[in-house]
Amino acid sequence: MEIVLLLIPLALLFLAGAIWALFWALRKDQFDDLDNASWRVVFEDREQRKGLPTSKEVADHDNERDS
Repeated sequence: MEIVLLLIPLALLFLAGAIWALFWALRKDQFDDLDNASWRVVFEDREQRKGLPTSKEVADHDNERDS
């Protein structure tokens, strides 16, 4: 029964940490675009198979041209 005196404050501390992490992630816009990153992998794979430049290569080329 004495262990409950340790586990309850420990659980509350864990809960506070989880809530802090959630609000930190929301504030840092971690949940803004959940679909694009996963689809980008698929589209870049298709572009590589077709021999087309990937979106990263196009962006790198545009950055080189601008500087």
